[in-house]
Amino acid sequence: MRSPADMDGKMRNQRRATRAGLLAGLLLLAASPAIAQTPGRMTGIGDRLRSAEIGWEPLLGGLAIGLALIAFSVLRRRGRGSVTIRIGFPENIEGEFEVRVHRVRARGGARAPRSRTTRRTLRFSRHTRNGVHRETQFDGLTAGLWQVHILGCLSAPRSGCELDPIDERIEFEVSRDTGATVEVALPATRARVELRVHWDRQPARDIGVSLRGRPETLRFSGHGIARLRLAPGRHELLIGTGDRVVERTLVLDDYEPSLSRIDLATSEGLVFKGCPPAVGPYLQGDLGGAARALERDGQSDVASMLLAQLHQEQGQTEHAANALERAGRLKEAADLRRSLADHARAAALYESAGCLPEAAEMYEACDAWSEAARVHGALEDWVKAARAFGRASDPKGQIHALEAQGQLLRAAALASESGDRGRAIRLLQQIGPKDPDHARASELLVLAFEQEGHLDLAAQQLERTLDLLGADESAPALQFRLSEILEELGDHPHALRVLETLRGRDPTYPQVAARIEGLRKKLAESARQPTPSAFRASPGATAFVAEARYEVLEEIGRGGMGRVYKARDRRLGREVALKRMPESLQDHPAAVSLFLGEAQAAARMNHPNIVTLYDADQEQGHFFITMELLDGLPLSTILKKHGPFGPRDTARIALQACAGLAYAHEQGIVHRDIKTANLFITRNKVLKIMDFGLAKILEAVRDDAQTVIAGTPFYMAPEQAAGRVADGRTDLYALGITLFELSTGRLPYLEGDIAEQHRSAPPADPRSIVPDYPPLLAELLQDMMAKHPEERPESASRRSSISSSKKQ
Repeated sequence: MRSPADMDGKMRNQRRATRAGLLAGLLLLAASPAIAQTPGRMTGIGDRLRSAEIGWEPLLGGLAIGLALIAFSVLRRRGRGSVTIRIGFPENIEGEFEVRVHRVRARGGARAPRSRTTRRTLRFSRHTRNGVHRETQFDGLTAGLWQVHILGCLSAPRSGCELDPIDERIEFEVSRDTGATVEVALPATRARVELRVHWDRQPARDIGVSLRGRPETLRFSGHGIARLRLAPGRHELLIGTGDRVVERTLVLDDYEPSLSRIDLATSEGLVFKGCPPAVGPYLQGDLGGAARALERDGQSDVASMLLAQLHQEQGQTEHAANALERAGRLKEAADLRRSLADHARAAALYESAGCLPEAAEMYEACDAWSEAARVHGALEDWVKAARAFGRASDPKGQIHALEAQGQLLRAAALASESGDRGRAIRLLQQIGPKDPDHARASELLVLAFEQEGHLDLAAQQLERTLDLLGADESAPALQFRLSEILEELGDHPHALRVLETLRGRDPTYPQVAARIEGLRKKLAESARQPTPSAFRASPGATAFVAEARYEVLEEIGRGGMGRVYKARDRRLGREVALKRMPESLQDHPAAVSLFLGEAQAAARMNHPNIVTLYDADQEQGHFFITMELLDGLPLSTILKKHGPFGPRDTARIALQACAGLAYAHEQGIVHRDIKTANLFITRNKVLKIMDFGLAKILEAVRDDAQTVIAGTPFYMAPEQAAGRVADGRTDLYALGITLFELSTGRLPYLEGDIAEQHRSAPPADPRSIVPDYPPLLAELLQDMMAKHPEERPESASRRSSISSSKKQ
């Protein structure tokens, strides 16, 4: 196929040839007199001419005629042009055409051949091209107005199926000595689609098919087969028969013939059913008429949906939203309300539809910050919830959101600003040593304790902060403040030691020398005064102001860790549980220090599954702790009275125990003695973990003459028996043994060398004792009782396995 560039090159070559011929003819004319005058040179030619008896006159006449023809050709060629016909249709179909060009005499039409013979001749002339696909070229066309006529058809490439016949005409202009390009865009073609409509695998009768939004496409069929011509793309088909209408989406990827089967007996794409009068109007696009018929038939929801569609097509968005809301399509109604900037109503609809992110966004758009905060909280998006609570001036909610996202320091500061110092203190106590905000939290905690009059707690907090400093770090201001608080508490020896340590690090610190001298004088004066023997306070303990602060009411329990009494705190007017520690504790200074430290660590914990420790002290040589008084029974007592627990109750207890242990382990505290006797169930079914740290205290008082050990052998992890407690996974081992005992009624190891069995025996399987034991719970217990800590669950906070067991 020739391009316009090739056509122009050919015309230039023709013009060069014409000019060369003309020049040759002129040269011959110019040379003819010379030839006549020089017969010697042309003797051979003259002889031949004379022998042929041809004179000069005929030769000169022929030459003149040739020159005239050459001149006519030149003039004729100078008035012609060429044209390239390009036929445009989609790339994914094929086409073959016959292309003709005709000279147009006037604007009224083309000059057609006058006879059949002439037309047959023209069909094979240079003005006709056959078998054209997309482009062809005509050369040597006389300048003027022409018409191209394209005949043929388009077909699908794979099947060869004929699509649409083509009969297109278009006029174009041919200019002299130039090439033109004519683009002929064919009309959009369509593929053949056959729909076979069934009713429960049988051909449907009397169906109607149309395209959504195009009622003119409605076709009827009495035998369940409809044939359509559709362009590639997505089409929404409406099929109606009898009393119902269904909608189906038909996607055509190419122009190949396709067959689609539709079963009207299914509910797929069902618009409505049971209302024959609405079928016809709906297929014809009369949504209002269909809605009225459905309304008369009692199908108000479907009628509202059709009215909503009608209102949207008419641009009546608010009416459409009301109709969708009546139809129960809340999400679509909310979308329309949103487009109308009716944010308040859109938010309520989104929330009712369960679309909470959109509801929160709309609440914010209409400045309903309290509602936005509530929805963000339901989504557990605490960052946005905190911001919304702040905009709503709701400090309580903002504190909760900040706490939930781990912003404890900000939450504590806000609680303090809002006057909730108790909550501020609890939040500050949850900031662990590894937290970047720990230093600032410690300062605020000390200040809060001082404001509440708890100087002893302020001193303890300062000491813990100083203990966390590295060997090359110092905090002279904190040390000086600690000495002031200790002096206010009357603990002059401790205050003096702190100041002397400060002077050793920073001798030039202001007032340190004067304070040391003043404390020494006070100690000297107190040494000369007799000390009452009724009460001896240990350094660092809470200073009780009266010997008879606690009134013992009755004994409520006893064990290896001492006796427990029900007592009344006369100062605060509340009943407490008072536990007296073994008398042997006072003979071990290391144990005394450890007792106070562990008690203080336990007192910092604030969790619903851990017994709250109020205080710890000694009186007349007896160490004791006071804690919340619980109403219920320990698990050991319940197990003896009622026997083993079911798997569901065991999983519930495990969930609460894991919650308490996870909190303690995050604080760096390991219980070391988890067992049924130390797990308490209140009457409200709340589990409480008791005696945190007391096993570690008893370990400190153990010697060769005593049999007391840190922990209980029946529950003790292998590494604990070897004295290598590293982290909370030791407690997880003991909890696994405890849960095994609760669910089976017996301990896994009861006879022989218990410690050796904990070290080497395979983990016990509760399924060998209890039939139909849940497999997930059994596997979890075996993981918890693994011999090596690294084979157990990483932490108590991973409770997915327990939750799955609970569901069973």
